[in-house]
Amino acid sequence: MSPAEFNQKITEVREDRIQGASELARCCLAILAQAARELPAGSVAEWRKQLLQLSAGLIETRPSMTPVGNLLRRWNDGLAVDARLNLPVARRSAAGRAEGLIESSQRAVAGCAAHAARLLGSGRTVMTHSFSSTVLESCRLLKDAGLRMIVTESRPLEEGRRLAEQLADWKVPTVYITDAQMGLFVAQADAVLVGADSVLADGAVLNKAGTYLLALAAREQGVPFYVCCESFKRRAASDPPVVPEEMAATELGVPLWPGVTVRNVYFEMTPARLVSAWIDETGVRQSHKDQ
Repeated sequence: MSPAEFNQKITEVREDRIQGASELARCCLAILAQAARELPAGSVAEWRKQLLQLSAGLIETRPSMTPVGNLLRRWNDGLAVDARLNLPVARRSAAGRAEGLIESSQRAVAGCAAHAARLLGSGRTVMTHSFSSTVLESCRLLKDAGLRMIVTESRPLEEGRRLAEQLADWKVPTVYITDAQMGLFVAQADAVLVGADSVLADGAVLNKAGTYLLALAAREQGVPFYVCCESFKRRAASDPPVVPEEMAATELGVPLWPGVTVRNVYFEMTPARLVSAWIDETGVRQSHKDQ
C-alpha cells in the first residue's frame, strides 16, 4: 500500500456518510491490517512509526465516532509488542490483531441485538432514527415475531431509507416518515430503539441530530427510549469532550441565499435523563428513573 493509496482511503473514511460508527471502525481496522502487511519498511521501528501515523490519521477523520478511536488505540497498544518481533512476524501479528478486533466488533453487535430483542419482545411496534447496525440486527432477530417499525428518513442524506429497504425485504410492516413527523408518530410505538456513535461516562448519548427531539417526544408520551450500542462506544470521564461534526451545507440542497447561513450539524447530545435503558453486549442497564 503506497502513501497515496492510504491517503485516498483516509479521504474515503472522512467523506463516508453511509456507514455507522462501528462499520467505519471496522473499515479502519481493515485498512490497518492491509497496511501492516504491505507498508514498505526497512526495519520494524520504521514500520511501527508509519503505522502509528496512519492510525492517528484515521482517528482524526471522525472525531465524533468513539469506536474508531477506541478500537484503533487498542490496536496501537499491541504495536509495542510487535516491535520486539522480526518484521515478517510483526506484520502477521499486527494484521491478525486488527482482524481479531473486527471479529470482536461483529460479535458485540450480535450480542447487543440479542439483548435488545429479548427486552423488546414479540408483537411490538418500534420507532427508530438514523441507521444503526445494532438496530438492524435487532430487527432481523424480531422480523418473524410480529415486529412493526416506524422509521424516520433521517435527513439530509436519508439514512433511514437503508433500514426501510431492508425491512421491506424482510416483509416487516413499516411506516416511513419525515423527521418532522416524529412527534406525531412516537405515541404509536411501544418503544424507541436507537444506536449511538458515542456514550459519555454519565450516560449521555451522541447520535444523529434528531435523536434528542425523538427522546423528548418519547418522554412526553411515556414511551421507553432505549439506546443499543457496543461497549467500546463508551467514553471515559477523562476523555476530551466530543465536538459534533458539521458537514457541508450543500447537502441540504438549498441555494446560498444572501445573508442566510445554512447549518448542517450531524450529531447532537441526548442527556442521560431521557434514556430508559442502555443496551450493550453485556446486557441491559436500566435507568434508575424507569425502575
